[in-house]
Amino acid sequence: MIEDTVILVVDDDPDVLAMTALQLEAKGWVVETAESGQEALDKVRAEPGRYGVVVSDVVMPGMGGYELCVELKNNEETMLIPILFVSSLVSLEEKTKGYGVGVDDYISKPADIDELSMKVNRLVTNKSHGEQLNSQLAESQTVAMQAMTYSSDLGQVLEFYKNSIATKDFKALAELLFQFTGERGLRCTLQILTPQGVLNFGDRGEVSPLESNVIELSRTRGRFFDFGPRTVINYDDFSLLTKNMPVDDPERYGIFKDTLGTLCNAIEARVKFLLHEDSARQNEQIVSTVLGVLEDIHTTFSDIQQANMGVINQLSEALDEAMMDLGLTSHQEELVRELVDECRDNSSAVFTRSEVLYEKFDEVKGKLDAILNG
Repeated sequence: MIEDTVILVVDDDPDVLAMTALQLEAKGWVVETAESGQEALDKVRAEPGRYGVVVSDVVMPGMGGYELCVELKNNEETMLIPILFVSSLVSLEEKTKGYGVGVDDYISKPADIDELSMKVNRLVTNKSHGEQLNSQLAESQTVAMQAMTYSSDLGQVLEFYKNSIATKDFKALAELLFQFTGERGLRCTLQILTPQGVLNFGDRGEVSPLESNVIELSRTRGRFFDFGPRTVINYDDFSLLTKNMPVDDPERYGIFKDTLGTLCNAIEARVKFLLHEDSARQNEQIVSTVLGVLEDIHTTFSDIQQANMGVINQLSEALDEAMMDLGLTSHQEELVRELVDECRDNSSAVFTRSEVLYEKFDEVKGKLDAILNG
């Protein structure tokens, strides 16, 4: 017996109604009565969750048991309430007719109280089990729908990941993200941290300094930071702010949070690749610039060497011409020539030693070429 279960007994004979009620109460049931089918229908419709079983006579003036059964079974709020007919009409035809309108059980008049109580108990128990099964079924359907929705979102996340591979820069990645979130009615801002500074992308254009600053401050609050309808999801290189999470719908909110978390894993992979690619591109530019400078130094140094030797040769020729007019002795002329030759030899020795520098230039150039060409 389930406690607090109310049994509604229906009969147009006051004596039978009173006797049946007293007998059921003696068995421990909570009983209410109705003297007609219409009165019973009105009571059940007023409080459909109150009654565990309706025990009804079949033949009554006005609305009889069959009509009462039809009304209750055709209403979604009352269709699960078990109905037990108590009647002297217990032929196969009568039972078939009762079965056709949805009655749950029969007992013949005059009813044996032990049998009646047993049948009521079975109907109450079955109703309770049915309600539990319906509840479990509804919960299972909800879970299944959530799983289907999440699975569908996961499929679209995989599609996002595939499409993100083709994005060439952060702006294209942000636009792909906003297409995904926009289809779900979510408003978002993506903030990416680069070596050159913070990049902000809003689904509706420019991001305000305040919003950018809020996202930056939220980075210290863990992976997920919720405030009001807003959620910030933080990763090492970026943060995603969703500004209109459905906080009034916990199930939908949970699905969105799971989906966005999975989506951010895909975003993280592409952001890291683009950051590495951008860094590699900058390194390539640096290496290319250094190579150019080394080439210029090498060329300039060679030009200086050639110009220096040219100046010494010009000086030697000029001295040869000048010594004819200076009236120097042969010894003096020889001394001057020796000085010029010595200067030429010393200069040549200096530039010969500079060949080591050329080798270093070539070594550095070779290493930079290797870096540049991967």
